[in-house]
Amino acid sequence: MIRRSVHILLLTIWCVAASSQGLKLFSPEMKKAAPKPQVVVMDFLERYFHELSTVKQTTIQTKMADDKVYFRKGNLSDLSRISFTMPFSINLLDRYYEVKWMQDDDPFVVIVFPAQYDLLLGAEKNDALKQFKDCILASPPRTKQPAILSNLERISESLFKYQNDTLGLVSLTDAVYYNKVREDYLPVFDNKHMEYSAANLFHGLITNRDYRMYVEQSVYGMTTINYTISLSQWLNYCAEWGMKVFFAIEEVREDGVLALVIAQSKELGCHHLLSVVIPDKFIKDQNAVLKVKMTPYIPVHNVKNLYQKQSTTHKKVRW
Repeated sequence: MIRRSVHILLLTIWCVAASSQGLKLFSPEMKKAAPKPQVVVMDFLERYFHELSTVKQTTIQTKMADDKVYFRKGNLSDLSRISFTMPFSINLLDRYYEVKWMQDDDPFVVIVFPAQYDLLLGAEKNDALKQFKDCILASPPRTKQPAILSNLERISESLFKYQNDTLGLVSLTDAVYYNKVREDYLPVFDNKHMEYSAANLFHGLITNRDYRMYVEQSVYGMTTINYTISLSQWLNYCAEWGMKVFFAIEEVREDGVLALVIAQSKELGCHHLLSVVIPDKFIKDQNAVLKVKMTPYIPVHNVKNLYQKQSTTHKKVRW
């Protein structure tokens, strides 16, 4: 009984402190040094437990259970004892995160929660969809140049491929393509190999070209919004979030190709799906416009069904 009373007192103190001052679990320096997905996790934890401090104590456990946020070690009152000097780690394990603080080489606080975009971003799906364009435009320019990969597979005498993974279907891959010129391997980008060139374009290998993307994006319900971004802005967004890109040609047409592009974010537990009409003149004409139907924030377990649904209807699409 005494122990329970002490716990309630500590919890009350934590609620008052977190509510009045805002909960700070990570220093600005930590956030500055971390990649974007980890910064989002840090912001989520501070925001979530700050908001939790304003909830009635009788509903805290219910809310955490609904959100699938659990303490494997420690409790709410221990959060106020975390210091910036404590070693901590953020690990993505399958489809959930484990965040751990250590004290004297032992776990002090361990929190687990789903890798789920709406929980992490603190936004309802409709709001996240409406803000998606702004997220793309806010991403900084890429700083890393694409590297030539080892273990290339020979396709022909001078043509090589690197492929590491597929997504659900054999045709949807992360493959990139190179021409061997003397001793150098150069990304394929020519009229002879339009499909390979398009794949390289969306994997960010063609750094000296940019295109406008006219986007028709799904929002909540059956409505869409339209806007224009550049391909480089889209690639910047994918790079900032560390997304893995998968590409497939769905149809070769007289006016170009219809491609499926999926940007996979295990960190957010979702995929972004793009159906892209790439005109046949895109290699010669840098002013070519890529027409895109975009569906952001598809839960991981839904992507294969959506791909199959899109595949049966894409040939009917007319832009």
